[in-house]
Amino acid sequence: MDPGLSRSERMPVDTLTEPRMEGGRRLKPRLDETADPWRTLRAAWDEMQLGEELAVGFDRSGGIRLGRQDVVGLLRLAGFEPHKGTKTAITQEVVARKRERNAQPLTCSVVVPCRNEADNILQLVQRLPLLGTQTELIFVDGASTDGTVDRIEDVMRNSPQRDIRLLRQVHGGGKAAASFQGLAAAHGDVVIILDADMTVPPEELPRFYLALAEDVGDVANGTRSLYPMEKGAMPTANRAGNRFFSAYMSWLVGTRLTDTLCGSKAFRRRDIPAILGVRPRFGGHDRWGDFDMLMAAAYLGLRIVDVPVSYASRVAGESKMRPWRDGLELARSCLVGTRILKLGGASGRP
Repeated sequence: MDPGLSRSERMPVDTLTEPRMEGGRRLKPRLDETADPWRTLRAAWDEMQLGEELAVGFDRSGGIRLGRQDVVGLLRLAGFEPHKGTKTAITQEVVARKRERNAQPLTCSVVVPCRNEADNILQLVQRLPLLGTQTELIFVDGASTDGTVDRIEDVMRNSPQRDIRLLRQVHGGGKAAASFQGLAAAHGDVVIILDADMTVPPEELPRFYLALAEDVGDVANGTRSLYPMEKGAMPTANRAGNRFFSAYMSWLVGTRLTDTLCGSKAFRRRDIPAILGVRPRFGGHDRWGDFDMLMAAAYLGLRIVDVPVSYASRVAGESKMRPWRDGLELARSCLVGTRILKLGGASGRP
């Protein structure tokens, strides 16, 4: 079983009935019709022997719209090596073989940039699972005026068993500056960024930890695009902009990304100094930090993997995203990134 998963993550999925066998392979229910393909495949791995094959069917008509690249990525996150696929007029299928999957015993830091999120602090701490061998929680406050700092300090006093730190954002610069300040201060081997609004559930952070602890990738990029979203969770303008930027950024970094603006990402601490050092090359136009992180990772040759997450409406507070204003700044970041990553505008990669 997964050592990095909470009890709820280990629970069997409703679609994990006894699999059928055909031609020496296990046939699972269509992946796009399962409640959570990530959990379904992790549970399937637990049921199988090393070297055994799993045939996964899917198409884009189920509750979850999956393409072949999405399924290949999910299989690798679960501990399978895809080696062939077929396609019919109705469905597609990918065949994968179970491989070794060993999570390194790593420590973990969770960085939470926050500004005016007082009503979310206590619930975030209560819902955050323990990750790896030790979990450090770092709040980076961006000059809140609603009592967020007082709420964090109360939680710290009342939760002495938790390793919680509070940093004050040194300069302006929005969420990006807060995120990078937290990354630089983290002590964990794996460092995960979590938005204080909890639109990405804290309970799903083990997915990011395991992607790095099991060496599937060097950077885990959260994607909200695979699973159905709660109604109203992402406004239409934001969704359209995210699709455009995801397509462009995929071309830019040379890796398919289905969501470039998800606030949840994970890094290895050993790579953070290099990422921080590279960031100024990209101009600092991205006040959220997502594009700078992804472009810096690509510049350094790090492996970026998409990690699917649920996405819900925020519990309290209001969104800081302004689609038109922020979209223009993100476009500027893309132009700088194009010059450096595609047009030879950098003086040479380290």
